Amino acid sequence: MATEARRKGGAASFFCCLLFSFLFYSVTPWLPASVAPWPNSSLAAGSGRWNGRQAAIALTYDDALASQLDIAIPQLDAAGLKGTFFLTGRQVAYRVADWRSAAQKGHELGNHTVNHPCARASYDMPQQYASESYSVEVMLAEIRTMNGLLEALDGKSAHSLATPCEQTLAGGQDYLAPLQKAALASYIRDDLALPPSVKYTPFSDTTGDDMIKWVEGVRQAGTAGIIMLHGVGGDYLTVSREAHQQLVTYLKAHDQEIWTATFSDVMKVAAR
Repeated sequence: MATEARRKGGAASFFCCLLFSFLFYSVTPWLPASVAPWPNSSLAAGSGRWNGRQAAIALTYDDALASQLDIAIPQLDAAGLKGTFFLTGRQVAYRVADWRSAAQKGHELGNHTVNHPCARASYDMPQQYASESYSVEVMLAEIRTMNGLLEALDGKSAHSLATPCEQTLAGGQDYLAPLQKAALASYIRDDLALPPSVKYTPFSDTTGDDMIKWVEGVRQAGTAGIIMLHGVGGDYLTVSREAHQQLVTYLKAHDQEIWTATFSDVMKVAAR
């Protein structure tokens, strides 16, 4: 996973809410379990299984970045498309009202943990945010806490989750199976958790033409594609404003063949 910029802390009042939630939601014990398999179903091209379309695309955005609110969401709104925004709790503090407004417009808010814990080598971070400093129990408690914060924003009791840095270790132990057993996420955006028939890719510093070419491959395969984005015209791991607009315009123009929907809605169909 590409290096991510160091994230800043949130407002004091916001952290009070997080602290309350963290203390309120107790850490539950877990038992080792294997990763739950996806249904072994083939996705025939042209089957129309994707809400009557040939294929499906979910645009997902990580880390609760300002450029997503200022550029990506207005472009999506203008086209009548919905995206999924996997929020990091420490970042939400800066634009709480704006994220609540995004949810009210129909965009999906997802769980990307409170502190975005990744391995120390991933990017420069405070020691306490390194996943090596976590345990599986603490990681699950943080995910549970973030679910409570998301419910305060969108009023929903269930949320999907994207693993930070596409990593699933906490204190050297894999937390993916315990996470699934605890039922803390409706669906999980991670290479190890997505059904093998669904295509998945990150984009950064990518042209609109190249993103559209990838979507065309998804359409021709008659399957679903999940796109991971970070900054749009700003921040980091960025695609340009123009490239994002080109992709959005293409998806809108091909609405009869490609269903552009939230991550959870696409996964509901993929799980059938």
